[in-house]
Amino acid sequence: MRKHMTAALAAMLVATACNQDPTGVSNELVLAQQAQVIAQDVAATTGTNYEGWWRRLRDTLQTTDDPEARAFLDQAAAYRDSARAALEGGDPAAARAYWRLAFRSVLSAVIEIFPNAPERTGLAVDQAIVRIERFLGGRDAPRIRAILGHVKELRARADEAFASGDKVTALALNLRSMQILHRLVEHIRDVHGDHDAVADAEMESVAY
Repeated sequence: MRKHMTAALAAMLVATACNQDPTGVSNELVLAQQAQVIAQDVAATTGTNYEGWWRRLRDTLQTTDDPEARAFLDQAAAYRDSARAALEGGDPAAARAYWRLAFRSVLSAVIEIFPNAPERTGLAVDQAIVRIERFLGGRDAPRIRAILGHVKELRARADEAFASGDKVTALALNLRSMQILHRLVEHIRDVHGDHDAVADAEMESVAY
């Protein structure tokens, strides 16, 4: 079913490229669709996107007692409650800060159970980048390449954070990188001005 949907979307994008867009944006969207599938395949096979880590954490805690991980999740729930209260009180900036704290608390729980999560996620992002660049070859895709350049910068920042001992920030940046690649078509099609904010909001909206 997924392959049929992908083929249908690619066909639609090709039609758009041929008939409606002389600027080349839609032509690049066709390439972006295939690049996005590559990133999604890497995430699916490695389980290294945010939803994958969350599912693994949830499933593990169903059979394993880890008080520290559970404490992090309780903290995350409290932050989310504070975020909702701030939003209802008309303070979106405070709500946003609480959502970010809740997200980082979940990542702390992930690292508590899976200490190598930052490294594994970073390696998966690097694998996705290599495969996408190999797929692109010498084809003209300035928007895709600009996003790949940004993701490489995020990876460098993640490695710096990890080297300094901040594994939560390292994991957050690596997951942001994967999320951007995971939604590459949307980032190009919708001309997102802030890829990071969009990716973070998508991950922070995951229910737990």
